[in-house]
Amino acid sequence: MGEENPDSHVIGDLKKLSTPWKIALERANRIKNIDLGEGFILDLACGSGIQLAAYSFQLNKPCIGIEINSERAEIAKKSLNLILNNDFAKYSKIIIGDSLKKSEIKLDSDIRFSLIHLDPARPTDIQSHTLSEMQPPPIETLNLWKDLLIEKGAIILDLSPRLSKVQCKTLQNELAKILPNYEQTWEWSSQGRGRVDRLSVWLGSVASKNKSSRYVRNHPQNIEKSIIVEANKLPWDYSDSKLTDINVNIGDYISIIDPALISSGLEDIWLKSQKFEGVWIRKNGRRPLFVHSQKINHSRKEEGLIFESGIIRSIIKHDINEGVDPLIEIGNKLEMKKLTLRLKMMPELQPKFQSKLDKNLIDWGGIGFVIKLPDDRLAVCTKI
Repeated sequence: MGEENPDSHVIGDLKKLSTPWKIALERANRIKNIDLGEGFILDLACGSGIQLAAYSFQLNKPCIGIEINSERAEIAKKSLNLILNNDFAKYSKIIIGDSLKKSEIKLDSDIRFSLIHLDPARPTDIQSHTLSEMQPPPIETLNLWKDLLIEKGAIILDLSPRLSKVQCKTLQNELAKILPNYEQTWEWSSQGRGRVDRLSVWLGSVASKNKSSRYVRNHPQNIEKSIIVEANKLPWDYSDSKLTDINVNIGDYISIIDPALISSGLEDIWLKSQKFEGVWIRKNGRRPLFVHSQKINHSRKEEGLIFESGIIRSIIKHDINEGVDPLIEIGNKLEMKKLTLRLKMMPELQPKFQSKLDKNLIDWGGIGFVIKLPDDRLAVCTKI
């Protein structure tokens, strides 16, 4: 079967509730070779059914989804029929019901589950979330259903990436209480827009052996090319390291690193694995900066974790909101045909200033970018 996007069949406002097919498929693809034993797949709040169908399709197992909203449940039924072959569709089903009312969910007495998935709903219009906002509540729900997991069974719990480190640590401890023999791997994943799109906990046989944290940078076209970084520590287990106060100079190499990688706490693990030596001068915001003395050495696959990399050619003290005339002068002097503004400024000014740069630089030469250093100086860099 091809990778048709079932979201195209979802209409109205409910379309936005669907997990993108490629992301759902990538997650399922990573566990398809794990021995989960015999058993159904259960999704305790299946929504549009896209992730549930992806698990069933990749793992070759029938599935059951529970969904409290009747309209979403109907969409989930359509998703299963579209994606699964006739055999799995025959044994799979969507049940309209509340996962917290287990006694009202009618299942055959001999049904057991090899994988349980739970993606609780949470508000979409706020900047931070709490554990109490998730519905159905993860600990209470998983505690109700864990007895139907087979011995090799596993759990994948989706969470809001807006949870604080304190909230995550609290949940980590609560999961350990109700599932004491289940190894946990916390996963941060991104589609490459500089933010964490999904936070999840993988428990039991789907957890990485002796790895408690994992960052996944999803490849936009090929799920086999996703970047995965793992470590045996979690972000809240690290003490916040102080940034190095150094004098950045012309001739230094500088790179903008994926901020979503930093959210996972795995940035230094990745840098070490690439034998990439240098110092952090900024870790917060959309453009974390890493200064290094040599050209970055990485495989082509890892390029997705580096937003820009270059060598500093000029440094000036200038407020970008006052205009780009000094950058035009420097760019032409350095024989650069393109300079991209990679810095924070007033939103209404960015397109105007970028357009002015594009029109007033020479039409031949190098390609570069402009960043703001922590001391508010601007660095003009040639891209490498």
